[in-house]
Amino acid sequence: MELQLDLFATLAAEPAEPVPTPRRTAPHATPARPAPAAPPSVSRPRAKPAGRKRMSDEDVHRTAAALGEAVTNTWNRVHGGPDIAVPIGLVAALSLIRQHDVHGPDLKAQILAQQPRELIEMYRQIWAGHWQARPDLIDRARILHEWLNSSDEIDDHRAYCVKAVTEAALRAGILDLTGHPDPIDRARTDALSHVIMLLRSNGARQGLGEFHTPPSVSDMLAETTLAALSADLGMDATPEAGQHIHDPAGGSGGLLRAAAQSLRWRGLDPADFIWSMVDVDAIAAACGAVNAIVWGLGRKVVVACDDALANPRAVEDARAHARRVIEHRNQVMGMARMTAAVRQTQALLESAVAA
Repeated sequence: MELQLDLFATLAAEPAEPVPTPRRTAPHATPARPAPAAPPSVSRPRAKPAGRKRMSDEDVHRTAAALGEAVTNTWNRVHGGPDIAVPIGLVAALSLIRQHDVHGPDLKAQILAQQPRELIEMYRQIWAGHWQARPDLIDRARILHEWLNSSDEIDDHRAYCVKAVTEAALRAGILDLTGHPDPIDRARTDALSHVIMLLRSNGARQGLGEFHTPPSVSDMLAETTLAALSADLGMDATPEAGQHIHDPAGGSGGLLRAAAQSLRWRGLDPADFIWSMVDVDAIAAACGAVNAIVWGLGRKVVVACDDALANPRAVEDARAHARRVIEHRNQVMGMARMTAAVRQTQALLESAVAA
């Protein structure tokens, strides 16, 4: 079965995230949505598009927790090994994709039909496609995908584990959490947080000082902070575009997610703000970088893997590194375009000579 790899083709052009419709109602009051129009009659069966299922807030958070349990149990059952960046990276990659054609074959079913080696190639294409669009964030997430570039590490058992974890994540509902076209729906929870916490041992979590902040607490903190900011600006004022929102102990970005949602409920676009977070844990920072894409935080995002207390310039250093990565991407893409142009010219010359 052919996978819809054109799902990633538009990433090279760095498309803007869909702008959510401003919503002034409370976030827990879910507005009714009109039923989608019936798809046109075609000869092949059409599955319900992934990521279009609407759940309550409670169900969203319950699904995220169940996703973490399913992935962790599967990884341990198949003896995936101590490198937890592998299963976390698989879930992260799945969170970056969504149905390209809402009337096309179901993306979830297509992925489930892939063989282990086909899945590995699919994951390579997901990361490569998003690197073209956001090299700064994908480079920060390198720990989650660099194993894909080492053919020596991908033996038959590793490929089998990839297949098992992929199936577990899809059946646990990853696309129901992150497969929506509107970022306001993709940012209702942190799908990666539970995966990180459950795959880590208690000793590792304590050593890193890593604890999961419940989404409800993150929402309350974000709302309180933005309300205080509005009060400082004036009784009727709201946060203004261009303001900087920063978390010095960001984890996988839960507080940034809550802040972005709070802005959206005020009718504002998170992409108009400046975002930054720091975390000493490479895997958490990597997930924060991926989540910045999933949650539609926009172009002005910096994720640092550093100790914010020991290095007060952590964000500035990360921003300088991001600029270098983007320059490298531009050079690589420029060389690729030049190579393609040379090959096209050679083909035209050869056809002219043959004529």
